[in-house]
Amino acid sequence: MASRQAHDLDIDQDLAFAQRSWRVQRAAWLGMGVVLLLALAGVLGAGPLSRSDASLPGFLRLEYQRFARYQAPQALIARLEPAATRAGEARLWVDRQYLDDSKVDTITPPPSRVEAAADRLVYVFSTRRPGEPVTIVFTLQSERIGLSSGRVGLDDAEGFVPFRQFVYP
Repeated sequence: MASRQAHDLDIDQDLAFAQRSWRVQRAAWLGMGVVLLLALAGVLGAGPLSRSDASLPGFLRLEYQRFARYQAPQALIARLEPAATRAGEARLWVDRQYLDDSKVDTITPPPSRVEAAADRLVYVFSTRRPGEPVTIVFTLQSERIGLSSGRVGLDDAEGFVPFRQFVYP
């Protein structure tokens, strides 16, 4: 009679199940790596792929985030060229629909006054010297999840700058 040694175990193996499990694990690791790379690139918030700009040549350049987080601070930066400040003041308007979807925390420099129109708010800024470039920073928080679009323009210039953002929860 053959005796069994203590280290011999009788274990059923399912190699097909083990291989499927390994494939799922590899796919999950790959998926996590892709999400991490997208996050580092800025698709899930601030980063190089998130930053964008649009312009109204000779008058206005707008810098904004393509991807934002719900209720997280973000900056909307309007850079006004000398042609936009010749009169000693700059009149920058922002689409009311975009502002309704956002909460404006601060505006730097502060406007001297704000005028309401049907579809926009006009921010009037006094300039120290006519023809001097001006940078205006709106610090705001998105109050709506999903795709958001807006427009920014100058009261005394033809045209406007459209932009789009996607707001993550």
